[in-house]
Amino acid sequence: MGRWRTAGLAGAVIAALLIRGLGEPARAGDQQSAGGWQPRGNVEFVVGAGAGGENDRVARSIQQVLTKEHMVDSMTVLNRPGAGQIIAMNYLADKRGDGNEIGLVSGSFINAVARKGSTLTKQLTPLLKLFDAYQCYFTNVDSRFKTMKDVSDSLKADPSSVTFAFPVGLGSPLHISVVNVGKTVGAPAKKLVTVVFDSGADVAAQAAGNHIDVGVTSLGSAMPLILAGKLRMLGIAAPERQAGELAKYPTLREQGLNVITANPYTVVVPNGLTAEQIAFWQHALDKVLTDSDFKRDLVQNFWTLQPLRYPATIKWMQDDYDENRAILAQLGLLQ
Repeated sequence: MGRWRTAGLAGAVIAALLIRGLGEPARAGDQQSAGGWQPRGNVEFVVGAGAGGENDRVARSIQQVLTKEHMVDSMTVLNRPGAGQIIAMNYLADKRGDGNEIGLVSGSFINAVARKGSTLTKQLTPLLKLFDAYQCYFTNVDSRFKTMKDVSDSLKADPSSVTFAFPVGLGSPLHISVVNVGKTVGAPAKKLVTVVFDSGADVAAQAAGNHIDVGVTSLGSAMPLILAGKLRMLGIAAPERQAGELAKYPTLREQGLNVITANPYTVVVPNGLTAEQIAFWQHALDKVLTDSDFKRDLVQNFWTLQPLRYPATIKWMQDDYDENRAILAQLGLLQ
């Protein structure tokens, strides 16, 4: 009799466990026994720019997919702007071996460390280069500047007559883009007036408020206010006209300025992760790329996927570092 009661109790326990398993979504920690390492608890996603800008939007788009798909228990986007993303990435590099820490860097970070001759890129492992985002030039809808030719003419007459604004830091790819615009019309870099804000969203807001003359930032940061009729697109720094909704906007090249500005975005982790930890994040990020919500964000933000995966990203990042350092040396911007 006791044996039957024991069997019945065991069956009830098993049934309860089955019901619990069917009724509750799996947590990241619960899945570990099914196949390798996964992060337990909260994951920090470190971003070196302010909330609302393109860096932040990329990170939050990835965050949404990873939490929705229960690849992580929870994830917090940690915005630590300043010093061309170096403050944020120093923080991340100090988390050596911690699989619960990931980060996002843009070309501005690679440019900043190249300018300083820093080895910070070697303290991080680049897992996935997502895409190169072309940048655009814009102004207030009531501005005296109607085209980039108007900007060029003003710079020719007086190199200090136009106030340019961009996010992240001086010496960044966007700063270099402005310098190259000035260079094509004979305006010395040191005479150009430039202002730095924490994010592309800040730059767009400043232009809409008529506080600066020309903003330079990502398409995704500027387009909402352009479509709202508060900003005027002056030109896109791409090699050719973009497709779809952007097809009506001219490139800088079409307006006599041979300037192309693309900002790459790359997911990184601190050095010292195990092979299992790296494999988990590679799988998780590949899942992000195929997600329907992420694909929707790609369209809304004018991002075009061009994925490059680890370990090929190591050589790419070093090449980009070397190229930035060479350009900065030519411009006299090395520190």
